[in-house]
Amino acid sequence: MSHTLVQATRILVMFSLLLAAGLSVTVLAQAQEAEVLKNPYAGVNWEQVNQYTANLHAHTVKSDGRALPEELISNYADAGYDILAITDHDNYHTTREGEPETTPTTETTWPWTEWVEEEPSEIWAIDGMETSAFYPDLGERGMLAIRGNELTCDPHTVSLFNDCGFSDRIRTPDAERDHERMTCVDEKGGLAYWAHPGHYVPGGSWEDRGFPWQEAVEYFGGFITEYDCLLGIEMQLGGEREVEEELLDRLLAEYYRDHDIFIKGSDDTHATSVAGDATLTIVLAEELTEDAVRHALKNGHNFVGSRVEALPVFNEIAVDEDAKIISLDIANHDGVTWIANGERHDEGDSIEYAGMEDTVLRFEVDAGGAVFYSQAFYID
Repeated sequence: MSHTLVQATRILVMFSLLLAAGLSVTVLAQAQEAEVLKNPYAGVNWEQVNQYTANLHAHTVKSDGRALPEELISNYADAGYDILAITDHDNYHTTREGEPETTPTTETTWPWTEWVEEEPSEIWAIDGMETSAFYPDLGERGMLAIRGNELTCDPHTVSLFNDCGFSDRIRTPDAERDHERMTCVDEKGGLAYWAHPGHYVPGGSWEDRGFPWQEAVEYFGGFITEYDCLLGIEMQLGGEREVEEELLDRLLAEYYRDHDIFIKGSDDTHATSVAGDATLTIVLAEELTEDAVRHALKNGHNFVGSRVEALPVFNEIAVDEDAKIISLDIANHDGVTWIANGERHDEGDSIEYAGMEDTVLRFEVDAGGAVFYSQAFYID
């Protein structure tokens, strides 16, 4: 081989190596760019969506509440709620002084026409089982009534859009009974979420009826991943708020990469009036129909907060994939805090996620002295 040919060969080999190295660096750099792999609000049509106020967990004298069904319905309509689920316990009743004694029943507190004069303009049903109804004369925008129960076998479950109910009750966790309950909700086309799960972990008010931390995370999370009808957990934002936040962040860290876990909010009312700081769910739906509200709840199109004089208005959540920025358009708020992997990370109405890796990200909105919680994003 001539000297010139050898030199040419060496140059070609070196060029090929450099080119390959350059390509490898480029591919590696592209692979390391952060992406929003889960955005629970991606499916929201911000130009068409409305913001509805909901309480998805309430009790009357049909179980252990103090209000008559007609009183409860009227109270929430007058308080400006658009969606209400009466979820009396499915298997017990507590008699208080001055209240009529009733027999515990597994029946749902349904239909509302037994207690209110207004007639629904539309009733939804699955295989002949009524699941919800719209009352146009209740409240300013009408009210969607959701049929449900609180399935009362520790830990409790809020069951929506179905008539499931069970007579047996035990006060310690029992996986066999919970499988029975979730199977009923699933087969009847309903939705569900764990009721006040913060009660059952260390630091909760019913921790003697619950689990150690890791067992709680595995129990709640295991059922959520097994049943598509089981959406996530409830937050009540009372005295156990820190416990609820810790449970939420632990569940997200353990399961959210592979399975949706959403939060719902309620005041679990047992009273004769609506509390001024009652926990509520802000539902993003295009109309007050079962299909629209069910779709929103199923896909996490909601926020959890408390009653304030002026609720925050969520106009848009935008993800700029080129700039690697999540930006919020929110009216009536005082500030935003971003929580990354359970730790406070940043503040402001936008956040750059370019440097994030394997990150579960959510945000909290301060408004009128209350905190409103978002669903979580996943970034990697």
